[in-house]
Amino acid sequence: MKNFNAFIDKSVLIILFSTSFLNNVNAQIGINCPNPLAKFHVDGGKDNPNTGFPSSSQLSNDIVVTNAGFVGVGVLNPNVKLDLRSAGLQNAIGLGTTTMSANAAGAGAVRYEPVSSKIQVSDGSVWEAAIVLPTKAVVVARMTSPFTVSANADVNITGWNEVRDLSNSFDPVMGIFTAPRDGVYTFLMTYNFVSGPVANSSEVTSQFYSPSTNSILARSFKTFARANEDAQVGGSATITLRLFANQTVRPQLRQNITSTSRALRMNADWTNPDAGFNNLTIIEH
Repeated sequence: MKNFNAFIDKSVLIILFSTSFLNNVNAQIGINCPNPLAKFHVDGGKDNPNTGFPSSSQLSNDIVVTNAGFVGVGVLNPNVKLDLRSAGLQNAIGLGTTTMSANAAGAGAVRYEPVSSKIQVSDGSVWEAAIVLPTKAVVVARMTSPFTVSANADVNITGWNEVRDLSNSFDPVMGIFTAPRDGVYTFLMTYNFVSGPVANSSEVTSQFYSPSTNSILARSFKTFARANEDAQVGGSATITLRLFANQTVRPQLRQNITSTSRALRMNADWTNPDAGFNNLTIIEH
């Protein structure tokens, strides 16, 4: 009789367990989470509300697994198999190294290679370095506002009209370029003054000055031998420099073709003959 009762007790437990399991096949499981919002929902910070949706900061310490098997870390509705794009600031992925061959790891596997300090991707036979190229600096600017160059002074060329700046490295108001990284950069500046008398044996110096190092990096001279003849003095300077990250460079002009200031030849209307003579181009190699 005792064995029969034990059998009945076990049968009841099995039936109860089975019924409970079947009733909760579609249930959501929550850990530290009284209101799970996915098939499996872990509230690491135990700070989610009992009802409704957590805030972005509360969600940032959560992990969810959806019905599709997608995993979201700090993301309630992951769009890929592993989605870490939360509102938090700790969305980095930590990769370790492995001694597995690329073939054993399989195509698409990713590892960190500590000797060369690079991320590598397996193509199924070889571990290849994953190369991510930065957006190179390309600046195109032109002068469209009136500007005069004082005599016998290094004059900063400011007030540029910026046409392009892919890396946001150029301040057109101040005319200062900041190198985004260590590298080689080419600067091209063209200039043209309005027509006027040109002093004999005078010159115009176009130069590139670095405020961060308080030094002139390069100069280009153009001399004029004819005395007191009216002319539209113009020229260009092209230099290639190796710069350090965050080093600043600005273009300057210096002239003694006249004892007073001389305006640059320009016009904001591109159909005007005086437009387009004063330009600056910067290219990172």
